Amino acid sequence: MWRPAVVAASFCVLLPVSAIGDVTIHCLDVGQGDATLIESSSGLTLLFDGGDNGRGTGVINPYLASLGITELTYMAASHHHADHVGGLDEVYQGTGVAIACYDRGWSYTTQTYQDYANAVASKRQTIADGQVIDLGDGVTVNCVALNGNGQVSQPFEQPPHNENDLCVVLVVSCGEFDFFVAGDLSGQNTGSYRDIETSVAAEMDEVEVYHVDHHGSAYNSNFALVTALSPEVSVISVGNNSYGHPAQQTLDRLVAAGSYIYQTESGSGGTIPPGAGRVVNGHVIIETDGYSSYTVDGDSYPLGSAGIAYEGGPRGLLSLSVRPNPISSSTVLSARSALPSQTCLLSIYDVYGRRVRSWEVAGGGDVLWDGTDQGGSCVASGVYFCRIVTSGGSITQKVLVAR
Repeated sequence: MWRPAVVAASFCVLLPVSAIGDVTIHCLDVGQGDATLIESSSGLTLLFDGGDNGRGTGVINPYLASLGITELTYMAASHHHADHVGGLDEVYQGTGVAIACYDRGWSYTTQTYQDYANAVASKRQTIADGQVIDLGDGVTVNCVALNGNGQVSQPFEQPPHNENDLCVVLVVSCGEFDFFVAGDLSGQNTGSYRDIETSVAAEMDEVEVYHVDHHGSAYNSNFALVTALSPEVSVISVGNNSYGHPAQQTLDRLVAAGSYIYQTESGSGGTIPPGAGRVVNGHVIIETDGYSSYTVDGDSYPLGSAGIAYEGGPRGLLSLSVRPNPISSSTVLSARSALPSQTCLLSIYDVYGRRVRSWEVAGGGDVLWDGTDQGGSCVASGVYFCRIVTSGGSITQKVLVAR
């Protein structure tokens, strides 16, 4: 679970249900571009990016109206490229923004940028590194980085820098749930690009959902960032394009990290490996109460303190720990029940829900798992789930195998 670096705590605090609201994140299908709507149960909203010219009028404004949103609370732009800010002036003029329009500051040379800057001028603000936007009901939007994250020097313009290197990075948090989104943030030192992702990775912990940088480009989602985020789910906003987005090597890297992939459209690049995701052909909608679970396009994933999900039964009766985690060769699975006569079924599942290994433990106990399946074969590196089930309830914890 990601938390700002200024919070120097070793343990997560499980908030009472009454302190956690709900958040819905809409990764909108705007073709080859990005637009993400964050909607808190408090009624406050933030739109991050607006797709290319015409997408604000043609897609986003009608969608907001269908949700009953007559005015956004906030708007933000990751950077000044047309496929991210092109529709924002249309949304500003068609739906409106109540409080502020945030971006990275500075300027750009295109007419699309100028149209955006002119439209939002009265409410435009430069977001700050470390700034937290409170959307109420326990939903926050945290600015993790912008303008190169200390890896490049002023002026933050193109030239001397590639616009993608300067992207605003946000983490949306609600209880135990975290969502990472960073526009087209660069991940390699190649050509005009600088590797900014690696510096951001050093500030990050695990998140549940990763909005994949730069539509799945081959120059983004590098190993350092994907490893740090260790996302259960990755969402790729992509459309028909001439860039080969999403790149096959990026898709494969996400799958190797145990992430299940959802794409808004097929794109013009690689193909999601069988069983590792799907093309939605529309908006990808994420919903969570921040406490028990979250859903992506209707698929349910567990949530809980330190990656543990409690499902039914008195919470104090069951406990589960996995140490070490991540594992390279073996780990100890410790299952405990407050009822000594109760038989615990302890199982390992892969990301597709297939049972890999299982044990029966009376009243709880320790099991040494050597990273093999029921037949004795070593499992592949990636994300697995350890689950304890009793008549009183169940607990699930994520386990990372890194060989």
